[in-house]
Amino acid sequence: MKHLFLSTALCMATLAQAQQPDTLWSLDACIRYAQQRNIDVQQQSLEVEKSDVELSTARYSRLPDLNAAVGYNVSFGRGTSADNIRKTETLQTGSFDLSTSVPLFQGWGINRRIKGGKLDLAAAVEELGRAREDVAVQVTTLYLTVLYNKELVEVAERQLGLSRQQSARSRELVAAGKEPESVLYESEALAANDALTLARARNDLQLALLDLSQALNRPSAAGFDILTPQLDSVTLASLHRLGSVEAVYNYATEHQPRIRAGRLRLESSENAVKIARSALYPSLALRAGFGTGIYSSLDQDFWPQFDKNKSEFVGLSMNIPIFNRRATHNNIRMARLSVRARQLALADAEQTLRKEIEQAWYNADAAYNQYRSALVALDAARIAFSAIECRAEAGRATLYDFADAKTRMEKAESDLTRAKYEFLFRQKLLDYYRGEPLTL
Repeated sequence: MKHLFLSTALCMATLAQAQQPDTLWSLDACIRYAQQRNIDVQQQSLEVEKSDVELSTARYSRLPDLNAAVGYNVSFGRGTSADNIRKTETLQTGSFDLSTSVPLFQGWGINRRIKGGKLDLAAAVEELGRAREDVAVQVTTLYLTVLYNKELVEVAERQLGLSRQQSARSRELVAAGKEPESVLYESEALAANDALTLARARNDLQLALLDLSQALNRPSAAGFDILTPQLDSVTLASLHRLGSVEAVYNYATEHQPRIRAGRLRLESSENAVKIARSALYPSLALRAGFGTGIYSSLDQDFWPQFDKNKSEFVGLSMNIPIFNRRATHNNIRMARLSVRARQLALADAEQTLRKEIEQAWYNADAAYNQYRSALVALDAARIAFSAIECRAEAGRATLYDFADAKTRMEKAESDLTRAKYEFLFRQKLLDYYRGEPLTL
């Protein structure tokens, strides 16, 4: 039996050592890891690259183009020879052409497309920042959930320890004949119920760690654990910084990526109206070209024909729009409708932001007041339990009194833990709108 006990203890110790995390993750490390691997962030990074490519295309549209064409034909029967005589023969001809054109004026369309590309690129960068911030808020929420469940496990462990102490006292009192045997059974049932509560708390903690690990896109949740910061009442009191709603809102409207992106998109849509209107103006281009031909009916060799038959040209071409089935006018109308839609979207985003900030401000204040009330309630519950515990040790308190006082203290500890992390979440959300980093 002794060898069996030692083997079992050794196996449990080995298992516990295998489950120890390799590295304890801080909140900053979790956020950085998630931002690097989050799919939404990666997709938004691609949108930034696409916008950069589109801006490059708009910029290079100012440059002249260059095109070359090479042709070869074989004709049978009567045809026109190189000396402009109709003959019946098999004729082989070749041609080579090189042409270029430079846009001189396109109704200011090129400059406006470049400006639109810059605005779209800036908006894409802001939306990438918003995606990163969304990931940071999500990870912070899950991180606090893990810390909350860790403290609930500690509460359950303390309660189980108290129940086991009471069970041991009951066993001694029953053995001495000072208590009936039923008291022992009731105390053991109380300890068993606390053990069940502890098992559930540990399971909830593992699930919370799994949720956080999956949010980081880690390959596996095995061996994953986080740092537990020091969060006493003094630290929490120092975090309680509300400021004014107007100050938070004014800062957020100038620095929040979603608002900045909305304003850039609105400016880009207003520029799109000007791009559409540029199609109403004539366009002017400078054109130049070179061409030559080769004929099999001539006695000359290739290079002499290439030089003799060459021709060059330089010219200007102007395209004047007169009527294109009202396509340009409809494009202008559609661009103006897009401007209106962007204006409404920006107004809605600003209204939503104000509601979120107001709710965050009042929720943070209310959560801190609840936390302070929970502190007072826990102190009272601990004093009451301490008095009952002293009476129980002297055999002057019933098991019902002990269990009732312990349950009240357990509830007060759970309420305090819940209020603490509710305040932390609300305060960190308010700090996020103020532009402060999400750290613990």
